[in-house]
Amino acid sequence: MPPRSNPTARQARLGADLRKMREAAALLGSGQTQISHIEAGRFGVSEERLRRLAAFYACDDRQLVDALVAMGNERRGGWWEEYRGILAPKALDLAELEHHAIGLRTMEIAHIPRLLQTEEHV
Repeated sequence: MPPRSNPTARQARLGADLRKMREAAALLGSGQTQISHIEAGRFGVSEERLRRLAAFYACDDRQLVDALVAMGNERRGGWWEEYRGILAPKALDLAELEHHAIGLRTMEIAHIPRLLQTEEHV
């Protein structure tokens, strides 16, 4: 499979988490180039290989590994795939991230100018 020229944000996240596990285990061995391509999101990774890498990196966070496997198993794209080549890759990443989001957190800061404040505000 040829490397991806524009990995999605989720593929990059999968690779970044794998990189963190490798660095935590201080692994620098053979196959480093292929692992670097996986970490950069340019190569896919099978469930078996992902679980073996996590075990080799001594990652015992089962919930994290299961989430990474689920992310790695997602092969089909969403509605945004038909816009690949039309929209910028960052816009497609945003659409994909929004599709997979499970929550939204917002924060608003209200500033009341001093002229409008009452005695209680001061």
